[in-house]
Amino acid sequence: MFGRTAEPDPRPAAPPSRSRERMRKGHRREYAADRARGSTISFEDRCAGALTDIGVFGAVSYRDLAEARFGGHPHTTRRAVNAWIRDGTVEEHTVTGPKGNSFKLLTLTREGVAEVRKLAAKRGMDPGQSIRPARIRTEEAAHDTAIYRACRKERQRLEARGAAVRRVRLDSELKSAVARASEAARRKNGKRAADAERHRTASELGLPIDDDGRILHPDVQIEYTDADGRTGRVNIEAVSGNYREPAVRAKAAAGFALHATGPAAAGLLRRLGLGNEGGSWLRGPTDRDPAAVEL
Repeated sequence: MFGRTAEPDPRPAAPPSRSRERMRKGHRREYAADRARGSTISFEDRCAGALTDIGVFGAVSYRDLAEARFGGHPHTTRRAVNAWIRDGTVEEHTVTGPKGNSFKLLTLTREGVAEVRKLAAKRGMDPGQSIRPARIRTEEAAHDTAIYRACRKERQRLEARGAAVRRVRLDSELKSAVARASEAARRKNGKRAADAERHRTASELGLPIDDDGRILHPDVQIEYTDADGRTGRVNIEAVSGNYREPAVRAKAAAGFALHATGPAAAGLLRRLGLGNEGGSWLRGPTDRDPAAVEL
């Protein structure tokens, strides 16, 4: 997600298999044959990027991380994850998605947080970037991991314009910043001052305020530096099928980048005329056949 973009495995393609049965997606020979030749990123740098992603987002699905950082290669991903677990840096959890399929999540340990903070600084991220261990909420796991896929899509759009991601704020961090500022003002000068400070802080963070004075919080916010050195922000929402139309319309009007987390949400965005602009379907581990959920 940050620093250099994960690149394909540079190894030459293996000779074709004599078997008529197509190999499962992710097998190393199919992987090598599918990928174009190009420059290389070291295994160590891939691991540094992957660990930073886990720390920034709190929890990332095993398969999403494999696709984003290791080119979908199962053996390289497993090698990295096993090393992190042995070192006490990462924990692997099994959770159940909304369709009843299980999938794996990766989170940092407390020991891993300290290491990843150093990695993030080396990779040019903002010193204020939050790196933390996550509390696993089974009922929210599928949505939380979709946020990582939404950010990946937006990062790719930014990189295509020559921009670089410098900081990511999850909704919990944004809400906490607004609440702290508001409460400090309330204790000092009362409710009216608290409301004014709440709106001031929201504006400072790039959070829109609707006509009723409500702050619109995204699932995640990306802060970036463009090719000319200017900073900007993208507010991102991973829309699920249980979202109400007024809420989606309000966030679309506020300029949020909207991404559907499943077919129901994709249908909702299409009905609202938002299917082509930021209306991608974030297919992930819980959308796949149960037998192929994990690498």
